[in-house]
Amino acid sequence: EIDAREIPEDWPFGYFARYTQRPFDKDKPEPTGEMYQLNSGLVNWAFELTKDIQLPDNEQAREHRKRYTQHLMARKPPFVLKGDHIAALTFWHGEIMNDWANQWVKYWTKGKGEFVSSAMEDTGTYLSLSWLDRIGRVDKQRMLVLRTASNYTTPPPGVSAADNLVSEIKGYSGLSIAVESAYLVASKVADSLIAGWDQYAEQLPGQVNSGQVN
Repeated sequence: EIDAREIPEDWPFGYFARYTQRPFDKDKPEPTGEMYQLNSGLVNWAFELTKDIQLPDNEQAREHRKRYTQHLMARKPPFVLKGDHIAALTFWHGEIMNDWANQWVKYWTKGKGEFVSSAMEDTGTYLSLSWLDRIGRVDKQRMLVLRTASNYTTPPPGVSAADNLVSEIKGYSGLSIAVESAYLVASKVADSLIAGWDQYAEQLPGQVNSGQVN
């Protein structure tokens, strides 16, 4: 990373991949921790199982959503969706950083990914499990990631990134319903796995009879 005040004029951001010459260099190395892909069959199974769950909402969150007049998806009531997650070691915020996140996800997924949520620990978790997978202690194909959103990565129109981020020191408008949503969705998946463990111990949900992932 190079501070944005010191980057060349034709660079959009100061972040670029190791062993490359500039941001979004087409000649990039194969991922060695920058990107992980979950088992798509398992993900789709979990999504189909939970997509119609009615998630909690409250007046504080509804009022906050109304401020995002230019973002249709940001104004929707809480819902379950699939998407790609970016993990970073900094708590970032703002339109410019959000643009970077969108492009970064597309860069590493060859245009197939769609940035949906941000946090910190998930790539580290997957890396740890991948090492345990190598010695037969876990099966990394069984990993699922559930994120619940309690705040936005961009400010609403008319509010600066700095002002919006500082305001969140007082708390996230969606934190309480995000925690409750995490339980509702995760418990649905966990309960189904436990109930069907006689089958799922040997065969992952989302697999066809041939054993190949959908």
